[in-house]
Amino acid sequence: MTGTIDQGADRFARARLIDGWDPQRLGAATAVVAGVGALGNEVAKNLALAGVGRLVLSDPDTVAVTNLSRTVLFGVEDVGRPKPHAAADALVRLAPDTAIDARCTDLTSGIGLGELVDADVVLGCLDSVHARMGLLGRCALAGSRLVDGGTGAWTGEVRLRLDAADPCFACALSAHERGVSDLPWSCADPPAGPAAASIVATSLVASWMTLAALRILLGTPPPFRLVRIDGLDGRVGPVVVARDPQCPHHRQLPVAEPIDVDDTGTVAELAAALPPGSEPTAWTRFPLPRHCVGCGSRELSPAVVDEIIRCPRCFSLVRTRFTERLFDADPALRLRDLGVAPEEILTVQDRDGGVTWRRLRATSS
Repeated sequence: MTGTIDQGADRFARARLIDGWDPQRLGAATAVVAGVGALGNEVAKNLALAGVGRLVLSDPDTVAVTNLSRTVLFGVEDVGRPKPHAAADALVRLAPDTAIDARCTDLTSGIGLGELVDADVVLGCLDSVHARMGLLGRCALAGSRLVDGGTGAWTGEVRLRLDAADPCFACALSAHERGVSDLPWSCADPPAGPAAASIVATSLVASWMTLAALRILLGTPPPFRLVRIDGLDGRVGPVVVARDPQCPHHRQLPVAEPIDVDDTGTVAELAAALPPGSEPTAWTRFPLPRHCVGCGSRELSPAVVDEIIRCPRCFSLVRTRFTERLFDADPALRLRDLGVAPEEILTVQDRDGGVTWRRLRATSS
């Protein structure tokens, strides 16, 4: 019958003919894919088809019509859906043995440093310098092995950071460029916004990223740390980059102490689990409840990012205030609601001014 599968057949039979290929090793591996747009689609598809056992997909964006010419995992019916969910549904059909964990949020709030510590490889499929720098910084803190990709209209690059001693993406930038704050393009933005892109460069870069990731997972990491791809001239080759001794992205956090609270726990539960006088901080800012300093009124609408409103009582201007201090929040709020990721490693200052790092436990099912 058409479409039937011999249950005894080995879907990786041809791959097993490759010297050094180990389906069991790949099946036990976890890969984090940061960004599930065009490049992330190709990378996730390749890793799943290769037999990687678990993929964690992170992206806060939704599928737009302009994605459809460059994304194998999205269809017309997915327009408007969160990208990780749409990609997960397609991957389940393509590679049912691969476990997919979809996170519909940005990297910092979606994937904790503890998860990056445990990941076998992290793949950066992001579309801005700012986002790529953010991923690099978190992977450096976690000591994660990072395969980072970037695409142009006909060109691309793949950068590897496998060890703190390796030169990284930031080493090739000036201190000013490292501090540039830009925003990743959404495919829902006006046509004047995003750069030109096609599936051609995307598929080339994704193939090189997957090749590097699989070699890392199989225990034979490639010797190159930067590969440049020029589709117009037909040239692909490694580029040697020197490490900048002033680059800040080469410091790894010490081993974090476990704490018996997960990201679904409340601020009050976190306080009870820490020594008295502790001051934990988040990696992202969150808004505080608003009140009017003019009349003291707290009868204000919930905080919206950077929104300025007038107090309904005295008509004074009230601006949203933000903080990273977790104990400034309502004790009843869940850590997850404050942007704390699963298995996050929190910086905690003790009452004497010393600093320790505490890792949240895995989220209870």
